[in-house]
Amino acid sequence: MKKLIYGFKNAFVGIIFCIKTCRNFRIHMVFAAYVLYFSRFYELDTATFAVLILTISLVLTLEALNCALEQVCNALTTKYNIMIKHAKDAAAGAVLIAAIFAAVIGVCVFYDPPTVIGIYNYFILVPIRAAVLIITLALSIIFIFYKDIFKSGKQRD
Repeated sequence: MKKLIYGFKNAFVGIIFCIKTCRNFRIHMVFAAYVLYFSRFYELDTATFAVLILTISLVLTLEALNCALEQVCNALTTKYNIMIKHAKDAAAGAVLIAAIFAAVIGVCVFYDPPTVIGIYNYFILVPIRAAVLIITLALSIIFIFYKDIFKSGKQRD
């Protein structure tokens, strides 16, 4: 039982590492949060909502693997190596493919002009809602770029 708990602890430590060190992971998390928030304005059936969850988890998983691969490659050598460059580029390409298809799925699920107008009205007609949305957008930007904003250290992404 201790090994199982230890394994879960290490997995959570890995997720926290990705959040702290990988800007693109934070970007994907913010987009995921907004997708899930705005999905409440749509009458999504269980299957469609499951597709959204699976799509989000795929992108986040690939970004975590990309982060892990970069760490391993950086640990192997600090010198330029064309094979390491290709491995890093391929991993980043995998994330890009998933992100592009996630955007396509998002358009397929959320393209409904009357609902978009309803969302717009939901925020515009009640100024406090618009203010809260703007504040969350500002906080999201800070969350994504916190390392760049609060530290002078070099960002690795």
